Amino acid sequence: MKKVFVAVSLLLCSFTMVTDGPWFSGKIVYHNSFSTLAGQDITEKLAPMLGSENLYYVSGGDYKAYTEKKQLLELYTARDNKFQFFMNGQAVPGMDAAVGTPGAVVKALPGKSTVAGYECQSLQIDTDGNSTVYYFSPKVRVNPELYSKHQMGDYYTYLKASHGALPLKFVVTNTKQGYKMVSEATSVEAMALAPNEFVVEAPAR
Repeated sequence: MKKVFVAVSLLLCSFTMVTDGPWFSGKIVYHNSFSTLAGQDITEKLAPMLGSENLYYVSGGDYKAYTEKKQLLELYTARDNKFQFFMNGQAVPGMDAAVGTPGAVVKALPGKSTVAGYECQSLQIDTDGNSTVYYFSPKVRVNPELYSKHQMGDYYTYLKASHGALPLKFVVTNTKQGYKMVSEATSVEAMALAPNEFVVEAPAR
């Protein structure tokens, strides 16, 4: 019993981070791959819709993502808690950043791994028919409270659990739609980003 208590204490300590900055502002490039739950590669089928690469930009409470063709894929602004998802350059209606998934379960995972040169911790979030494992580093963080209203996709649930650390790798297993997605950072670049870059008309850098 004593050994179990010590092990749990060490795991909890490993997730203890400072509560304020410095905050990351910049660009993360992710490589995406897709497979069926049985392991069949379906990247060629899904990559045209979601991108084989995503160019992700974040600063303060705003973020945006593009495909490798520099087509806008996602745009979020904290000031109005507005999330937009795009397919072939067109906004998909019905997206509400305030609506999350009830009953999400967060679980800290043991062990560490290296992603894009960063030593990462990991956690898992399970929802109805969806399980996601996130790998993150305390060196790449945003202020999680700026995203406190961003419940869609359990985003604030994740950021709160990681103390604002952005995911450098995430593995999504969607049992309802029958696919698995692996998105892994290949580069992390700090840069200043002005608020006027988080609008639909702004191009990718």
